[in-house]
Amino acid sequence: MNIETLKVFRDLADTGSFSKTAELNYVSQSAVSQQVKKLELVLKCKLYHRQAGCIALTPCGEKFYDAARKVASVYDGALKTICALARDKRGDEIKISTIYSAGTYIIQNYIRQFLAQTPGARISVEYRQFSQIYSDVSSGKADFGFLACPYRKCAGLAMLPVAKDEMALIAGSGSPLAGRKSVSVRDLSEMDFIFFDRAFPSRRYIDAFLKRHGIKPRVKLELDNIETIKTAVASGAGVSLLPRTAIREDENGITLHALKISDAEFLRPIYLVHSRSRKLSEAARKFLSVFDAPKKAQGRS
Repeated sequence: MNIETLKVFRDLADTGSFSKTAELNYVSQSAVSQQVKKLELVLKCKLYHRQAGCIALTPCGEKFYDAARKVASVYDGALKTICALARDKRGDEIKISTIYSAGTYIIQNYIRQFLAQTPGARISVEYRQFSQIYSDVSSGKADFGFLACPYRKCAGLAMLPVAKDEMALIAGSGSPLAGRKSVSVRDLSEMDFIFFDRAFPSRRYIDAFLKRHGIKPRVKLELDNIETIKTAVASGAGVSLLPRTAIREDENGITLHALKISDAEFLRPIYLVHSRSRKLSEAARKFLSVFDAPKKAQGRS
């Protein structure tokens, strides 16, 4: 049992709504349901029941709610205090939460530009799941987040498009496709695919691309980690559609082969996320200006 689970239960009791609780905690409604079910298994009692479409706590649920509310309140207060102290102490340090593929490749050039322009500045990067990035930026744990094709807007968060990531077909070294440089969209209908889980924004983006082109893919596996997908592809379990930048130089042409989609543009948008209300430090404002510079240059041309 962890603090996040207690917060989910508290919010469910307060709102009486699975959808509102999911939105508050940046998770899916099914994740809310699963966490509450796990609580009931651990506590060996029923915590709530539905009455006329509303959530009503059982006597056990009411007792547990009191404890969950107190613990979550202490945690929230401590987190705000610590974040405030950290902001004061870190001075010119910038904290970034990012999905793996964007953090490893896409934003590195921007980071180098910023550090060259701002001597002495420090940047820490933490690799997170997409749903955690919303929470990190909202709570102040991170100054900025980087996401691929976010599936929804969040109140209080600004989303700035900063890059486009070319998607490619990825095959293993033992695949008949390994000797080719490209494939057509039509070719994709004949392949066994290893995809991201359906909850991932990138998966929804891939599904939308295939649907637009009339392709119904044969889905063999659904995984929640890009490195796990690459391992499965390298083992010969199937092919995948992944960002070309996610394939390292020591992988491409050796364990994995990246093939271009020859007859369709397939670019995954990358967004920078930051709080609209929280005041940015001077260093954070300078970091943000690195992304504004290309737009200003385009405007003058």
